[in-house]
Amino acid sequence: MNIKAIFNVVGLLLVLLSGLLLVPLALSLYYQTPALPNYMSGLQAFSYTLAASLITGLVLWRLLPSGIEKLRDREGFAIVAVSWVCISFFGAIPFVLTGVCPQFIDAFFESMSGFTTTGASVLRDIDAAPKEILFWRNLTQWIGGMGIIMLSLAIFPMLGIGSFHLFKAEIPGGTTVERMQPRLAETAKMLWKTYIVLTLLEIILLLAGGVGLFDAVCHTFSTVATGGFSPHNESIAYFNSRYVESVIILFMFLGGVNFVLHYQLVTRNFRAIFKNPEFRGYCSMVFICILIATWGLIETAAEPDGRKALQKAAFTIVSINSTTGFVTDDFNKWPDFLRVLIFGIMMVGGCSGSTSGSLKVIRFIILSKVILREFKKLIHPRAIFHVKVGGKTIAPDHLTNVVALTFLFLGLSALSCILLAFMGVDLTTSLSASVATLFNIGPGLGNVGPAGNYADLPALGKIILITWMLMGRLEVFGVILIFLPMTWKK
Repeated sequence: MNIKAIFNVVGLLLVLLSGLLLVPLALSLYYQTPALPNYMSGLQAFSYTLAASLITGLVLWRLLPSGIEKLRDREGFAIVAVSWVCISFFGAIPFVLTGVCPQFIDAFFESMSGFTTTGASVLRDIDAAPKEILFWRNLTQWIGGMGIIMLSLAIFPMLGIGSFHLFKAEIPGGTTVERMQPRLAETAKMLWKTYIVLTLLEIILLLAGGVGLFDAVCHTFSTVATGGFSPHNESIAYFNSRYVESVIILFMFLGGVNFVLHYQLVTRNFRAIFKNPEFRGYCSMVFICILIATWGLIETAAEPDGRKALQKAAFTIVSINSTTGFVTDDFNKWPDFLRVLIFGIMMVGGCSGSTSGSLKVIRFIILSKVILREFKKLIHPRAIFHVKVGGKTIAPDHLTNVVALTFLFLGLSALSCILLAFMGVDLTTSLSASVATLFNIGPGLGNVGPAGNYADLPALGKIILITWMLMGRLEVFGVILIFLPMTWKK
Protein backbone atom coordinates (compact mmCIF):
# COMPACT_ATOMS: atom_id res chain seq x y z
CA MET A 1 0.00 0.00 0.00
CA ASN A 2 1.51 3.32 -1.11
CA ILE A 3 0.47 5.46 1.87
CA LYS A 4 2.38 8.55 0.73
CA ALA A 5 0.61 8.54 -2.63
CA ILE A 6 -2.75 8.13 -0.88
CA PHE A 7 -2.28 11.21 1.29
CA ASN A 8 -0.87 13.14 -1.68
CA VAL A 9 -4.23 12.79 -3.43
CA VAL A 10 -6.11 13.49 -0.18
CA GLY A 11 -4.10 16.70 0.10
CA LEU A 12 -5.27 17.78 -3.35
CA LEU A 13 -8.88 17.13 -2.36
CA LEU A 14 -8.45 19.23 0.80
CA VAL A 15 -7.16 22.09 -1.35
CA LEU A 16 -10.32 21.79 -3.44
CA LEU A 17 -12.40 21.78 -0.24
CA SER A 18 -10.80 25.04 0.86
CA GLY A 19 -11.98 26.58 -2.41
CA LEU A 20 -15.55 25.49 -1.69
CA LEU A 21 -15.33 27.07 1.76
CA LEU A 22 -15.07 30.46 0.07
CA VAL A 23 -18.82 30.36 -0.61
CA PRO A 24 -20.04 30.19 3.03
CA LEU A 25 -17.22 32.59 3.92
CA ALA A 26 -18.69 35.14 1.49
CA LEU A 27 -22.14 34.59 3.01
CA SER A 28 -20.66 35.25 6.45
CA LEU A 29 -19.50 38.63 5.19
CA TYR A 30 -22.97 39.34 3.83
CA TYR A 31 -25.06 38.29 6.85
CA GLN A 32 -22.63 39.43 9.60
CA THR A 33 -24.33 37.13 12.12
CA PRO A 34 -23.17 37.99 15.67
CA ALA A 35 -21.20 35.28 17.43
CA LEU A 36 -22.59 33.30 20.36
CA PRO A 37 -20.93 34.00 23.75
CA ASN A 38 -17.51 32.32 23.96
CA TYR A 39 -17.69 31.21 20.32
CA MET A 40 -16.56 32.58 16.95
CA SER A 41 -18.62 34.30 14.32
CA GLY A 42 -19.29 32.52 11.03
CA LEU A 43 -16.68 34.73 9.34
CA GLN A 44 -13.96 33.71 11.80
CA ALA A 45 -14.98 30.05 11.82
CA PHE A 46 -14.91 29.65 8.05
CA SER A 47 -11.69 31.65 7.77
CA TYR A 48 -9.91 29.36 10.24
CA THR A 49 -11.36 26.25 8.59
CA LEU A 50 -10.35 27.41 5.13
CA ALA A 51 -6.82 28.15 6.31
CA ALA A 52 -6.50 24.80 8.08
CA SER A 53 -7.81 22.87 5.08
CA LEU A 54 -5.64 24.78 2.60
CA ILE A 55 -2.42 24.50 4.61
CA THR A 56 -2.94 20.81 5.40
CA GLY A 57 -3.84 20.09 1.80
CA LEU A 58 -0.83 21.95 0.38
CA VAL A 59 1.57 20.22 2.78
CA LEU A 60 0.27 16.76 1.87
CA TRP A 61 0.02 17.51 -1.84
CA ARG A 62 3.36 19.24 -2.36
CA LEU A 63 5.61 17.42 0.12
CA LEU A 64 4.53 13.83 -0.41
CA PRO A 65 5.42 12.03 -3.66
CA SER A 66 2.40 11.39 -5.86
CA GLY A 67 3.29 8.01 -7.32
CA ILE A 68 0.28 8.34 -9.62
CA GLU A 69 1.71 6.00 -12.19
CA LYS A 70 2.09 3.25 -9.55
CA LEU A 71 -1.33 3.46 -7.90
CA ARG A 72 -3.26 0.20 -7.81
CA ASP A 73 -6.89 -0.64 -7.13
CA ARG A 74 -6.24 -1.02 -3.39
CA GLU A 75 -4.87 2.53 -3.19
CA GLY A 76 -7.96 3.69 -5.05
CA PHE A 77 -10.28 2.32 -2.37
CA ALA A 78 -8.09 3.76 0.36
CA ILE A 79 -8.06 7.21 -1.24
CA VAL A 80 -11.86 7.27 -1.41
CA ALA A 81 -12.35 6.20 2.22
CA VAL A 82 -9.62 8.41 3.71
CA SER A 83 -10.64 11.46 1.67
CA TRP A 84 -14.28 11.19 2.81
CA VAL A 85 -13.18 11.01 6.46
CA CYS A 86 -10.76 13.94 6.11
CA ILE A 87 -13.21 16.14 4.22
CA SER A 88 -15.95 15.42 6.77
CA PHE A 89 -13.48 16.17 9.58
CA PHE A 90 -12.63 19.62 8.22
CA GLY A 91 -16.27 20.19 7.28
CA ALA A 92 -17.19 19.74 10.95
CA ILE A 93 -14.90 22.52 12.22
CA PRO A 94 -17.29 25.46 11.50
CA PHE A 95 -20.06 23.71 13.49
CA VAL A 96 -17.77 23.52 16.54
CA LEU A 97 -16.21 26.99 16.30
CA THR A 98 -19.59 28.74 15.98
CA GLY A 99 -21.13 26.78 18.85
CA VAL A 100 -23.85 25.24 16.68
CA CYS A 101 -22.48 21.84 17.74
CA PRO A 102 -20.30 22.43 20.84
CA GLN A 103 -19.29 18.75 20.99
CA PHE A 104 -17.02 17.68 18.14
CA ILE A 105 -18.69 14.27 17.87
CA ASP A 106 -21.98 16.05 17.08
CA ALA A 107 -20.29 18.32 14.56
CA PHE A 108 -18.59 15.35 12.88
CA PHE A 109 -21.95 13.52 12.82
CA GLU A 110 -23.62 16.51 11.12
CA SER A 111 -20.77 16.93 8.63
CA MET A 112 -20.60 13.23 7.73
CA SER A 113 -24.39 13.16 7.40
CA GLY A 114 -24.15 16.05 4.98
CA PHE A 115 -21.35 14.78 2.75
CA THR A 116 -22.83 11.26 2.62
CA THR A 117 -26.27 12.82 1.84
CA THR A 118 -27.79 10.89 4.75
CA GLY A 119 -29.72 13.80 6.24
CA ALA A 120 -29.63 12.58 9.85
CA SER A 121 -29.27 15.55 12.19
CA VAL A 122 -28.37 16.31 15.80
CA LEU A 123 -29.49 19.97 15.65
CA ARG A 124 -32.40 20.71 17.98
CA ASP A 125 -33.27 24.21 16.73
CA ILE A 126 -32.27 24.49 13.10
CA ASP A 127 -33.94 27.86 12.53
CA ALA A 128 -31.76 29.45 15.21
CA ALA A 129 -28.48 28.49 13.53
CA PRO A 130 -26.56 31.15 11.52
CA LYS A 131 -27.53 31.21 7.85
CA GLU A 132 -23.97 30.68 6.67
CA ILE A 133 -23.81 27.47 8.71
CA LEU A 134 -27.15 26.30 7.32
CA PHE A 135 -25.95 27.05 3.80
CA TRP A 136 -22.71 25.10 4.41
CA ARG A 137 -24.79 22.24 5.79
CA ASN A 138 -26.79 22.03 2.56
CA LEU A 139 -23.77 22.64 0.33
CA THR A 140 -22.07 19.57 1.83
CA GLN A 141 -24.99 17.49 0.59
CA TRP A 142 -24.82 18.96 -2.90
CA ILE A 143 -21.09 18.18 -3.03
CA GLY A 144 -21.61 14.69 -1.64
CA GLY A 145 -24.45 13.92 -4.05
CA MET A 146 -22.05 13.74 -6.98
CA GLY A 147 -19.00 12.94 -4.87
CA ILE A 148 -18.70 9.22 -5.45
CA ILE A 149 -19.65 9.47 -9.12
CA MET A 150 -17.01 12.13 -9.69
CA LEU A 151 -14.34 10.26 -7.75
CA SER A 152 -14.87 7.16 -9.86
CA LEU A 153 -15.46 8.76 -13.26
CA ALA A 154 -13.44 11.97 -13.15
CA ILE A 155 -10.61 11.87 -10.60
CA PHE A 156 -9.60 8.22 -10.77
CA PRO A 157 -9.23 7.97 -14.57
CA MET A 158 -6.77 10.87 -14.35
CA LEU A 159 -4.86 8.92 -11.71
CA GLY A 160 -4.57 5.92 -13.98
CA ILE A 161 -6.96 3.70 -12.00
CA GLY A 162 -9.36 1.45 -13.90
CA SER A 163 -12.51 2.85 -15.48
CA PHE A 164 -15.57 1.74 -13.52
CA HIS A 165 -13.63 0.00 -10.76
CA LEU A 166 -15.19 1.91 -7.89
CA PHE A 167 -18.55 2.24 -9.62
CA LYS A 168 -19.09 -1.49 -10.05
CA ALA A 169 -20.27 -1.98 -6.46
CA GLU A 170 -23.03 0.56 -7.03
CA ILE A 171 -23.98 -0.74 -10.47
CA PRO A 172 -23.57 -4.54 -10.50
CA GLY A 173 -21.59 -5.38 -13.60
CA GLY A 174 -22.85 -2.32 -15.44
CA THR A 175 -25.94 -4.32 -16.35
CA THR A 176 -28.21 -1.33 -16.75
CA VAL A 177 -25.74 1.52 -17.09
CA GLU A 178 -23.68 2.35 -20.12
CA ARG A 179 -21.20 5.14 -20.59
CA MET A 180 -22.75 8.16 -22.26
CA GLN A 181 -19.52 8.98 -24.08
CA PRO A 182 -16.59 6.77 -25.17
CA ARG A 183 -14.21 8.56 -22.79
CA LEU A 184 -14.76 8.60 -19.05
CA ALA A 185 -13.75 12.24 -18.75
CA GLU A 186 -16.54 13.17 -21.15
CA THR A 187 -18.96 11.03 -19.15
CA ALA A 188 -18.02 12.94 -15.99
CA LYS A 189 -18.68 16.24 -17.73
CA MET A 190 -22.09 15.06 -18.89
CA LEU A 191 -22.99 13.96 -15.38
CA TRP A 192 -21.99 17.30 -13.92
CA LYS A 193 -23.87 19.22 -16.61
CA THR A 194 -26.99 17.19 -15.89
CA TYR A 195 -26.59 17.75 -12.15
CA ILE A 196 -26.16 21.50 -12.55
CA VAL A 197 -29.10 21.82 -14.96
CA LEU A 198 -31.38 19.98 -12.51
CA THR A 199 -30.15 22.27 -9.74
CA LEU A 200 -30.79 25.47 -11.67
CA LEU A 201 -34.18 24.30 -12.89
CA GLU A 202 -35.43 23.50 -9.39
CA ILE A 203 -34.17 26.83 -8.02
CA ILE A 204 -36.09 28.67 -10.74
CA LEU A 205 -39.29 26.70 -10.09
CA LEU A 206 -39.09 27.28 -6.33
CA LEU A 207 -38.48 31.00 -6.85
CA ALA A 208 -41.54 31.07 -9.12
CA GLY A 209 -43.55 29.61 -6.23
CA GLY A 210 -42.63 32.47 -3.91
CA VAL A 211 -39.79 30.75 -2.06
CA GLY A 212 -36.95 33.09 -1.05
CA LEU A 213 -33.58 32.75 -2.77
CA PHE A 214 -31.79 31.37 0.31
CA ASP A 215 -34.45 28.73 0.96
CA ALA A 216 -34.71 27.87 -2.73
CA VAL A 217 -30.98 27.25 -3.07
CA CYS A 218 -30.65 25.30 0.20
CA HIS A 219 -33.62 23.03 -0.47
CA THR A 220 -32.54 22.49 -4.07
CA PHE A 221 -29.06 21.41 -2.96
CA SER A 222 -30.61 18.80 -0.68
CA THR A 223 -33.28 17.68 -3.14
CA VAL A 224 -31.16 16.91 -6.20
CA ALA A 225 -28.58 15.25 -3.93
CA THR A 226 -31.40 13.30 -2.20
CA GLY A 227 -29.98 14.50 1.10
CA GLY A 228 -32.88 15.98 3.06
CA PHE A 229 -31.29 18.78 5.10
CA SER A 230 -33.60 21.77 5.47
CA PRO A 231 -32.80 25.17 7.05
CA HIS A 232 -36.11 24.92 8.93
CA ASN A 233 -37.27 22.76 11.84
CA GLU A 234 -40.49 21.90 9.99
CA SER A 235 -38.66 20.84 6.82
CA ILE A 236 -40.86 21.27 3.72
CA ALA A 237 -43.99 21.63 5.88
CA TYR A 238 -42.63 25.10 6.72
CA PHE A 239 -43.90 26.44 3.38
CA ASN A 240 -47.41 24.97 3.67
CA SER A 241 -47.61 25.06 -0.13
CA ARG A 242 -48.90 22.35 -2.43
CA TYR A 243 -46.92 23.89 -5.31
CA VAL A 244 -43.63 23.75 -3.39
CA GLU A 245 -44.31 20.17 -2.30
CA SER A 246 -45.08 19.18 -5.90
CA VAL A 247 -41.81 20.67 -7.15
CA ILE A 248 -39.87 18.91 -4.38
CA ILE A 249 -41.62 15.60 -5.15
CA LEU A 250 -40.67 15.87 -8.82
CA PHE A 251 -37.00 16.55 -8.15
CA MET A 252 -36.74 13.98 -5.36
CA PHE A 253 -38.05 11.44 -7.86
CA LEU A 254 -35.59 12.63 -10.51
CA GLY A 255 -32.76 12.48 -7.97
CA GLY A 256 -33.48 8.77 -7.57
CA VAL A 257 -33.24 8.14 -11.32
CA ASN A 258 -30.05 6.94 -13.01
CA PHE A 259 -28.16 9.97 -14.34
CA VAL A 260 -27.52 8.15 -17.60
CA LEU A 261 -31.28 8.13 -18.12
CA HIS A 262 -31.35 11.89 -17.55
CA TYR A 263 -28.90 12.18 -20.42
CA GLN A 264 -31.08 9.87 -22.53
CA LEU A 265 -33.99 12.20 -21.81
CA VAL A 266 -32.02 15.23 -23.00
CA THR A 267 -31.04 13.40 -26.20
CA ARG A 268 -34.71 12.29 -26.61
CA ASN A 269 -33.88 8.62 -26.50
CA PHE A 270 -37.21 7.84 -24.84
CA ARG A 271 -37.18 4.21 -25.94
CA ALA A 272 -34.03 3.50 -23.94
CA ILE A 273 -35.60 5.10 -20.87
CA PHE A 274 -38.81 3.10 -20.87
CA LYS A 275 -37.03 -0.16 -21.78
CA ASN A 276 -34.79 0.17 -18.73
CA PRO A 277 -35.99 -2.50 -16.26
CA GLU A 278 -34.70 -0.69 -13.20
CA PHE A 279 -36.51 2.53 -14.12
CA ARG A 280 -39.72 0.63 -14.72
CA GLY A 281 -39.32 -1.12 -11.36
CA TYR A 282 -38.61 2.20 -9.62
CA CYS A 283 -41.70 3.86 -11.12
CA SER A 284 -43.92 0.87 -10.37
CA MET A 285 -42.78 0.67 -6.76
CA VAL A 286 -43.36 4.39 -6.14
CA PHE A 287 -46.80 4.31 -7.77
CA ILE A 288 -48.00 1.19 -5.92
CA CYS A 289 -46.68 2.36 -2.54
CA ILE A 290 -48.38 5.75 -2.95
CA LEU A 291 -51.69 4.02 -3.65
CA ILE A 292 -51.28 1.75 -0.61
CA ALA A 293 -50.30 4.64 1.67
CA THR A 294 -53.19 6.80 0.45
CA TRP A 295 -55.67 3.99 0.98
CA GLY A 296 -54.22 3.25 4.42
CA LEU A 297 -54.44 6.87 5.58
CA ILE A 298 -58.07 7.13 4.47
CA GLU A 299 -59.22 3.75 5.77
CA THR A 300 -57.70 4.22 9.22
CA ALA A 301 -58.94 7.82 9.42
CA ALA A 302 -55.37 9.02 9.91
CA GLU A 303 -56.22 11.45 7.11
CA PRO A 304 -59.89 11.16 5.99
CA ASP A 305 -59.55 13.87 3.32
CA GLY A 306 -58.66 11.94 0.15
CA ARG A 307 -56.76 14.80 -1.52
CA LYS A 308 -54.67 15.51 1.59
CA ALA A 309 -54.08 11.78 2.08
CA LEU A 310 -52.75 11.49 -1.49
CA GLN A 311 -50.56 14.55 -1.00
CA LYS A 312 -49.05 13.25 2.26
CA ALA A 313 -48.62 9.75 0.86
CA ALA A 314 -46.97 10.92 -2.36
CA PHE A 315 -44.50 13.20 -0.61
CA THR A 316 -43.53 10.71 2.09
CA ILE A 317 -43.18 7.70 -0.23
CA VAL A 318 -41.07 9.57 -2.80
CA SER A 319 -38.98 11.17 -0.06
CA ILE A 320 -38.21 7.86 1.69
CA ASN A 321 -37.89 5.79 -1.49
CA SER A 322 -35.43 8.25 -3.02
CA THR A 323 -33.69 8.38 0.42
CA THR A 324 -34.06 12.19 0.50
CA GLY A 325 -35.68 12.35 3.91
CA PHE A 326 -37.69 15.56 3.64
CA VAL A 327 -40.92 15.47 5.65
CA THR A 328 -44.30 17.18 5.58
CA ASP A 329 -46.02 14.83 8.01
CA ASP A 330 -44.95 12.78 11.02
CA PHE A 331 -45.18 9.26 9.58
CA ASN A 332 -44.32 7.96 13.07
CA LYS A 333 -48.02 8.51 13.81
CA TRP A 334 -49.20 6.57 10.76
CA PRO A 335 -50.80 3.09 11.14
CA ASP A 336 -48.32 0.32 11.95
CA PHE A 337 -48.65 -1.43 8.58
CA LEU A 338 -47.75 1.82 6.79
CA ARG A 339 -44.75 2.28 9.06
CA VAL A 340 -43.63 -1.22 8.09
CA LEU A 341 -44.11 -0.25 4.42
CA ILE A 342 -41.95 2.84 4.93
CA PHE A 343 -39.30 0.77 6.70
CA GLY A 344 -39.30 -1.65 3.75
CA ILE A 345 -38.87 0.96 1.02
CA MET A 346 -36.10 2.55 3.09
CA MET A 347 -33.95 -0.45 2.19
CA VAL A 348 -34.75 -0.37 -1.51
CA GLY A 349 -33.86 3.18 -2.53
CA GLY A 350 -33.70 4.57 -6.04
CA CYS A 351 -31.84 3.57 -9.19
CA SER A 352 -28.17 2.71 -9.50
CA GLY A 353 -26.06 5.57 -10.83
CA SER A 354 -28.27 8.14 -9.04
CA THR A 355 -27.60 10.23 -5.94
CA SER A 356 -29.97 7.94 -4.02
CA GLY A 357 -28.74 5.72 -1.20
CA SER A 358 -29.84 2.25 -0.03
CA LEU A 359 -29.36 -1.02 -1.92
CA LYS A 360 -30.88 0.24 -5.18
CA VAL A 361 -33.76 -1.19 -7.20
CA ILE A 362 -31.52 -3.14 -9.56
CA ARG A 363 -30.19 -5.32 -6.74
CA PHE A 364 -33.69 -6.30 -5.67
CA ILE A 365 -34.54 -7.13 -9.28
CA ILE A 366 -31.46 -9.35 -9.47
CA LEU A 367 -32.17 -10.95 -6.07
CA SER A 368 -35.75 -11.76 -7.12
CA LYS A 369 -34.47 -13.38 -10.30
CA VAL A 370 -31.88 -15.38 -8.34
CA ILE A 371 -34.63 -16.67 -6.03
CA LEU A 372 -36.81 -17.55 -9.02
CA ARG A 373 -33.88 -19.40 -10.60
CA GLU A 374 -33.47 -21.50 -7.46
CA PHE A 375 -37.13 -22.55 -7.65
CA LYS A 376 -36.66 -23.52 -11.29
CA LYS A 377 -33.61 -25.60 -10.35
CA LEU A 378 -35.69 -27.56 -7.87
CA ILE A 379 -38.07 -28.54 -10.65
CA HIS A 380 -35.39 -28.98 -13.34
CA PRO A 381 -32.17 -29.91 -11.48
CA ARG A 382 -30.22 -30.73 -14.65
CA ALA A 383 -31.11 -27.50 -16.47
CA ILE A 384 -28.88 -24.44 -16.64
CA PHE A 385 -30.62 -21.12 -16.04
CA HIS A 386 -29.09 -17.69 -16.54
CA VAL A 387 -30.13 -14.56 -14.67
CA LYS A 388 -30.93 -11.84 -17.17
CA VAL A 389 -31.78 -8.16 -16.67
CA GLY A 390 -32.73 -6.02 -19.62
CA GLY A 391 -31.90 -8.88 -22.00
CA LYS A 392 -28.33 -9.12 -20.67
CA THR A 393 -26.99 -12.11 -18.77
CA ILE A 394 -25.58 -11.27 -15.35
CA ALA A 395 -22.17 -12.84 -14.77
CA PRO A 396 -21.88 -15.19 -11.75
CA ASP A 397 -19.34 -12.86 -10.11
CA HIS A 398 -21.83 -10.01 -10.21
CA LEU A 399 -24.56 -12.19 -8.75
CA THR A 400 -22.21 -13.05 -5.90
CA ASN A 401 -21.47 -9.34 -5.43
CA VAL A 402 -25.17 -8.50 -5.10
CA VAL A 403 -25.88 -11.33 -2.65
CA ALA A 404 -22.78 -10.56 -0.55
CA LEU A 405 -23.51 -6.82 -0.42
CA THR A 406 -27.13 -7.44 0.57
CA PHE A 407 -25.96 -9.77 3.33
CA LEU A 408 -23.45 -7.17 4.56
CA PHE A 409 -26.05 -4.39 4.63
CA LEU A 410 -28.54 -6.49 6.58
CA GLY A 411 -25.86 -7.97 8.86
CA LEU A 412 -24.36 -4.58 9.72
CA SER A 413 -27.83 -3.16 10.39
CA ALA A 414 -28.52 -6.00 12.82
CA LEU A 415 -25.12 -5.56 14.50
CA SER A 416 -25.66 -1.83 14.98
CA CYS A 417 -29.16 -2.44 16.31
CA ILE A 418 -27.81 -4.85 18.92
CA LEU A 419 -25.05 -2.45 19.97
CA LEU A 420 -27.43 0.52 20.30
CA ALA A 421 -29.93 -1.57 22.24
CA PHE A 422 -27.10 -2.62 24.56
CA MET A 423 -26.49 1.10 25.22
CA GLY A 424 -30.06 1.54 26.40
CA VAL A 425 -31.69 2.75 23.18
CA ASP A 426 -35.18 1.32 22.59
CA LEU A 427 -35.55 -1.37 19.93
CA THR A 428 -37.56 0.66 17.40
CA THR A 429 -35.10 3.55 17.54
CA SER A 430 -32.08 1.21 17.44
CA LEU A 431 -33.28 -0.66 14.37
CA SER A 432 -34.51 2.35 12.41
CA ALA A 433 -31.43 4.46 13.27
CA SER A 434 -29.18 1.64 12.06
CA VAL A 435 -31.05 1.26 8.78
CA ALA A 436 -31.56 5.00 8.27
CA THR A 437 -27.82 5.73 8.56
CA LEU A 438 -26.36 2.69 6.80
CA PHE A 439 -28.84 3.11 3.95
CA ASN A 440 -28.24 6.93 3.90
CA ILE A 441 -31.88 7.87 4.48
CA GLY A 442 -31.88 10.20 7.50
CA PRO A 443 -35.17 10.17 9.43
CA GLY A 444 -36.30 6.85 10.86
CA LEU A 445 -38.86 5.63 13.35
CA GLY A 446 -39.06 6.05 17.10
CA ASN A 447 -36.93 8.81 18.63
CA VAL A 448 -35.09 9.43 15.34
CA GLY A 449 -38.33 9.98 13.41
CA PRO A 450 -39.52 13.23 11.77
CA ALA A 451 -40.38 14.79 15.14
CA GLY A 452 -37.05 13.84 16.75
CA ASN A 453 -33.36 13.65 15.90
CA TYR A 454 -30.14 11.83 16.78
CA ALA A 455 -28.98 14.26 19.48
CA ASP A 456 -29.94 12.09 22.46
CA LEU A 457 -28.10 8.98 21.29
CA PRO A 458 -24.99 8.06 23.32
CA ALA A 459 -21.63 9.28 21.99
CA LEU A 460 -20.46 5.75 21.19
CA GLY A 461 -23.71 5.16 19.32
CA LYS A 462 -23.08 8.28 17.24
CA ILE A 463 -19.58 7.04 16.38
CA ILE A 464 -21.06 3.76 15.16
CA LEU A 465 -23.67 5.56 13.08
CA ILE A 466 -21.05 7.92 11.62
CA THR A 467 -19.13 4.86 10.47
CA TRP A 468 -22.33 3.35 9.09
CA MET A 469 -23.09 6.52 7.09
CA LEU A 470 -19.65 6.36 5.51
CA MET A 471 -19.90 2.64 4.80
CA GLY A 472 -23.35 3.03 3.27
CA ARG A 473 -22.23 5.86 0.97
CA LEU A 474 -19.15 3.95 -0.18
CA GLU A 475 -21.09 0.70 -0.60
CA VAL A 476 -19.46 -1.08 2.39
CA PHE A 477 -16.81 -3.08 0.48
CA GLY A 478 -14.48 -0.13 -0.07
CA VAL A 479 -14.33 0.74 3.63
CA ILE A 480 -14.01 -2.80 4.94
CA LEU A 481 -11.30 -3.59 2.40
CA ILE A 482 -8.77 -1.16 3.87
CA PHE A 483 -8.99 -2.95 7.24
CA LEU A 484 -8.23 -6.39 5.82
CA PRO A 485 -4.62 -7.70 6.03
CA MET A 486 -4.74 -8.87 2.41
CA THR A 487 -5.02 -5.23 1.29
CA TRP A 488 -1.69 -4.34 2.85
CA LYS A 489 0.26 -7.35 1.60
CA LYS A 490 2.49 -6.97 -1.42
